[in-house]
Amino acid sequence: MLRDFIVNGAKAPESMYRADAELKTGMAVVKDETTKSVDVTTEETVADIFFVDKERVPEGVDCARGDIPDYDDAFTVIKDGERLVLEKYHAGETFGTDQFKVDDFKEGTAIGTRVAFVNGIAIKATKPSQYIFKGLHNDNKHTLIKIEVSDTAVANA
Repeated sequence: MLRDFIVNGAKAPESMYRADAELKTGMAVVKDETTKSVDVTTEETVADIFFVDKERVPEGVDCARGDIPDYDDAFTVIKDGERLVLEKYHAGETFGTDQFKVDDFKEGTAIGTRVAFVNGIAIKATKPSQYIFKGLHNDNKHTLIKIEVSDTAVANA
């Protein structure tokens, strides 16, 4: 799941790419310009990161359902080859994702810890990063990590 907390609403999200594997909304990916696809990185990454989102439009039998929760697989799972929405966050913006390593960010983790991404999930950074941990957020009983984007990459102490 991906949630915007403080963002510039005038930005247009990127929507011309396809998933290179099954993904979940909120995962961190990098773009492949030659194939117009995205994939997660297997190495710790802090630059050129985009976050996967999906338009919440019911398909098939889901069209007959009433209210569908945001966390339903119909809205959070992106199939291999499916088009997706890419969000890029800039300095001063804050967002949340449920795609994070729980052991790295639990109650008591210091606010200001720098964040990196590997295999699509947020981890505690071992290299300078512009992404800053701002706490955990309870999103209707789902835990999200709040991340603020800085204009300066700094290493964890």
